[in-house]
This record gives sequence, structure tokens and C-alpha cells, in this order.
Amino acid sequence: MTSAGKLLDVQGLTVGYGRVVALRDISLCVGQGEVVAILGANGAGKTTLLNAISGVLPTQSGVVRYLGRPITGMKSWHTSRIGLSHVPEGREVFPGMTVEVNLKIVDVNGGGPKVTVDDVLTLFPRLKERFHQLAGGLSGGEQQMLAIGRGLMACPKLVLFDEPSLGLSPMLSKAVLSVIGGLKERGISALLVEQNMRAALRIADRGYVLRVGRITAEGSAKELAESPDIQRAYLGF
Repeated sequence: MTSAGKLLDVQGLTVGYGRVVALRDISLCVGQGEVVAILGANGAGKTTLLNAISGVLPTQSGVVRYLGRPITGMKSWHTSRIGLSHVPEGREVFPGMTVEVNLKIVDVNGGGPKVTVDDVLTLFPRLKERFHQLAGGLSGGEQQMLAIGRGLMACPKLVLFDEPSLGLSPMLSKAVLSVIGGLKERGISALLVEQNMRAALRIADRGYVLRVGRITAEGSAKELAESPDIQRAYLGF
């Protein structure tokens, strides 16, 4: 992929907690209109990677570029303002506010495709039914939908998703991942960490495999899904 086609370009990223190196020499990219999956077992460093890219965690070395601009070390509130939205694991919503207020309180415009409250309610009809309810009273799946909706309301060009289907029923998991897979049709790219690796590869264009803080494989979603090594290690075949 040429540099002109890269929305996100990570080169040589190393991240540690004190003396413990969690990620070592990570290089990856996300192109315009792509869904890219990060695969790996628990503890591989997937969440650390997203946190380092978005500015939640500091880095030790390497560079993160967004739209060709170095953003290494930029704080997370700043990265969201330039169009890089992060939907972390844990469904971060304001529980004491209604669904309506949770969505409308987002005033950041990242310069990506405009996403309105009506757009979010169309993507997630369940939220329309709960529009005037407190977010803290929603089910886990509904809170995840709201968290994703909040991320999209920032009008991003790229969204980092950390385990969006974690703890959801199969039906809600399918609905959430279907929305993420369809974002590229709206002009929004995605970097996806997802526990359900088969489902992730069904909606992704490409993927990287992270093992103990290093990228050990990469390729198209089809190549990774059909790789005997990936099937044995991660897909349960």
C-alpha cells in the first residue's frame, strides 16, 4: 500500500509498563475504506496497541502517523478531534444520563463523514426504543451500541474498536459486528480487536496476528482464515 493510501501508519512501535515490554517493534497500516482486524490470544497486547495508537498510553519508540501526520504522544482527546475515534472495551457511557443526552453531548467533529443522532438510531433501532431511558439501565448489548454510537457521533475517519462483542449474546454480537463491517460504505475505516476471530475475519479486509507483543503474521482476511497455523492456534480447527 502506498503512503498516500494509508489512513493510519504505525512503524516500529514499542510500548512498555516500566521495565516490562508489552509491544515490540509493531508495524501496521489501515487504508482508506478498510476494516483491519487484530487477532491474538488474551494477553497478546491487543488492547495495549489500541491504547498506544489513540494516545491513552505513552510509547517508548516508533511512530504513529494519521493521514501522514505524526501523532505519536498526542493525547487521546486530541486524536479524537482530528478524526481518530476510540471505542474502548468496557462500554464507557454516562450511566446517569439518558441515551439521548449521551449522544447529543458529543460535540467533537473529526472531519469525517457526518453521523447524526438519527443515523445512530437507524443503525441501532434498540436505542430508539430506549432513547429517553438512563444509559445505566440499559443491557450490556444496548450500552455497547450506545458506546459505538457515541464514537461515530464524533464524525471520525477511523475508529478503533476494542472487543465490541465481548459479553454479548450471539444475536447482538452479530448485529454489532454487522454495523462495524458496514462502516466502510459510509467512508469510515476501522481497526478491530475482536474475541470472535471467525466473525472478525468475515467482516475484515485484512488482518494482523499479534503474539506476545509481536506481529507474527499478516495477510488478507481470506488468507488468514484459510491458514492451517491460524486455524489451529486461534480458530479451534
